[in-house]
Amino acid sequence: MARKITTTASQAKPPRWVNLVPEADKNYFYFVGRSTGARSPEDAENEAAFDAVRQVVTMIGVDASFSYERLRRTADLLLDDRLAISGSSQVIGIKRLAAYFEKQTMTEGDTMKTSYNSHLLVRYPREELQAEITRLEQESAGRVKTAEKLLAEGFRLEADSLPEKAFPKVSEALRLIDGSSIHASGETLNRLAGLKNPVFAAVRRLGLKLRRVVVEPVAVNKKTEDSPVKDSVLTAELARALSKYGFHPEKISENSRAGILPRVVASCREEGGIVLGDGFCLSRWTAAIALIDPQDDSILFTETYSAKGFGPDMQRAGFDAQRKLRIEIFARFARSASDRFNSNVKNGG
Repeated sequence: MARKITTTASQAKPPRWVNLVPEADKNYFYFVGRSTGARSPEDAENEAAFDAVRQVVTMIGVDASFSYERLRRTADLLLDDRLAISGSSQVIGIKRLAAYFEKQTMTEGDTMKTSYNSHLLVRYPREELQAEITRLEQESAGRVKTAEKLLAEGFRLEADSLPEKAFPKVSEALRLIDGSSIHASGETLNRLAGLKNPVFAAVRRLGLKLRRVVVEPVAVNKKTEDSPVKDSVLTAELARALSKYGFHPEKISENSRAGILPRVVASCREEGGIVLGDGFCLSRWTAAIALIDPQDDSILFTETYSAKGFGPDMQRAGFDAQRKLRIEIFARFARSASDRFNSNVKNGG
């Protein structure tokens, strides 16, 4: 039987703005948020609002500072407040002007499927754009000024042989300059450029003194799996072992220092197993662990270890081998890396 599609709409004819977004005038910019194929009218409207807000923050230049959740919250405000968004949303003044909806029903034999499309026309004031750009310029300048002060404090504390107190100062300076360039003035950009090298060098130099390292998620490759998977338990155990031998491990996903501090990379692999006798199995694993310099990806220290696990079946033999990786192998690597760390990394180099 032939497929049949019927469409009902909120208006007899689509408004002109649905297919042709209005050009900006002397007071406003205009945007059309769109959603197609949604499961319900509410979903269609929500997605159209989300799309409209996304376009606005992209034009302003603050899209990098908007997480998905923040975009979603702002889109919800646009639908809840039929006048205009206000407050600290960074898209103050965005206003919903009109909406157009379509319901599409597809029938084919005994099967019927319904979907919804939504188009949302919004405007954003030119004066708010300029106000936001000015605010971002001031914010960027303030962040750079604070970073300069923090770096100076870090240098002073380092000169006083207080690296433990200096490191948080320069780390905070690094965090600040990472997000300082949105609509920054030329003067601010010049000051920012002058800050980057000394801040990076200070974080690296002090980080090495304090044995700060970034621990990447441990990759595990089992015979029963097609590709390696990240193991949070093994990662935590590796970090714990490093801490025991004088290192200060950090998670790679939580800081901006990951590209500056040495990183620890580990890969654990199940090599195979054999049945030694009735109810007695052996499982063989290897662990390749390295301490890598992020500046040039050179290897500061690396070792490959093997672990054998035993059990009444192959699964429990594998568990035993992984237990030895956690308890014995990671500790051996941390101890050896600690012994050789200073000789491999001289003078922060």
